[in-house]
Amino acid sequence: MTVKLKLLGIMLLLLQSWDLAAQLPTAEQQIQEASKVYEQALTQKNEPLLKSILADNFILTTASGKVLTKKDMMLNLSKEGTKYDKFESSEVKISILNEAAIETGKVHTVGIRDGKKIAETTRYTDFWVKIKGKWLLLAEHSSFITNP
Repeated sequence: MTVKLKLLGIMLLLLQSWDLAAQLPTAEQQIQEASKVYEQALTQKNEPLLKSILADNFILTTASGKVLTKKDMMLNLSKEGTKYDKFESSEVKISILNEAAIETGKVHTVGIRDGKKIAETTRYTDFWVKIKGKWLLLAEHSSFITNP
């Protein structure tokens, strides 16, 4: 094989690898998708899906000041008096640093909590970590917005 053919082969391999790399989702896109999975798990009351997206040591500080663990979240999901119909997120920003990410935004939540209808708007901060190649939610904090 001539040197020209070898160089041509190398160039084709490089072009293919660049094309594949361009098709891979960015870390920001991966967080956006993980966030959708989180909301989907809550609205569908899908325990395996929720379990798959929360880190084992997950902690949530709710807008009302309660602190919930992953175990608490799983128990809440199975409660009869809790059902989320929709989450409408806006003003979402994602900042990534290596294997960690902060997601902030505003979310309007509609559903039933503890047997009472809710329609509330909160600001949230989610802390995501990449563990074994997968983005997991490690911590979440939310605060009520009184005049959204």
